[in-house]
Amino acid sequence: MTRRLRLALAAGLLAASAGGALVARAGEPAIRAEVFNGVPRITLEGSYAGAHYTVRRADTQGQPFEVLGVRDALCTGDCTVIDPDALVGATYLYRFDVTGADGIARTYGPVAVTIGRAAEGLGANPSPNPLRERGTLRVTAGLPAGARVGNAARATGLPGEVTLVDTSGRVLRTLWRGTLDRLTFDVPFVARDEQGRAIPPGLYFVVVRAGEHRSISRVAVVR
Repeated sequence: MTRRLRLALAAGLLAASAGGALVARAGEPAIRAEVFNGVPRITLEGSYAGAHYTVRRADTQGQPFEVLGVRDALCTGDCTVIDPDALVGATYLYRFDVTGADGIARTYGPVAVTIGRAAEGLGANPSPNPLRERGTLRVTAGLPAGARVGNAARATGLPGEVTLVDTSGRVLRTLWRGTLDRLTFDVPFVARDEQGRAIPPGLYFVVVRAGEHRSISRVAVVR
């Protein structure tokens, strides 16, 4: 399990438990995320020409903020930063510390920002949810046109995998692996790890992979 996916799962847990509650305060400029060629860019809305700024990110509420990009960067209009480690579909906390051309320091955020969207049409829908011991995952393997070579809006032909992951990012069980050959199909879900041990009740994640694309869904297990 990669560090990026572990961080995304932690951020997903934040959104699930706190509802992404950290939003811009009234009167503050918005902080938004855009994805260009697969790389997220974070922007503080507004014009801040002549200001200097530092952007910080935390993966979850209560975690320390780390500096992104260059400290005290010169703002030539929009204050932006590239966040190459952010995972599309995940939610992170961002803060902009801005010293204006007037010399006054201001802080905007922290704000919970979701990085774009998981690949549209790619995901797994658990049924039932929550579930006890067994259920079904309806996997959808469609992708937007242009998401892969060719113009077919589908992931067929790509290597795929469906895994069950806990909130720490540990893979508990590989539920399916193979080559995607249809747009929708069902995968049996068993609330047990690879050794056949029953997993405890709680929140888990189902990660669907199609080539380089990922989608993360939540599933609750009850006993």
